Amino acid sequence: MLPLALILLVATGLAHSYLGERYLLMRLFKRQDLPELLGSTAFTIGTLRFVWHLTTVAWWGLAYLILASRSGR
Repeated sequence: MLPLALILLVATGLAHSYLGERYLLMRLFKRQDLPELLGSTAFTIGTLRFVWHLTTVAWWGLAYLILASRSGR
């Protein structure tokens, strides 16, 4: 059961990153009314993209913590 959970967590991270970038962020970045943080929308776009993919890293980190706790590292 543990290997399945780890595979699902990694797959969830991959799906989150790919699908979010393709279907959510791209549509969001095409909007004309994005706020200008620190003077430009480029910073806004970079911040949103960074935070979105940071969540993917969190999924993978959770998978690693589960694996490490079960293997006694």
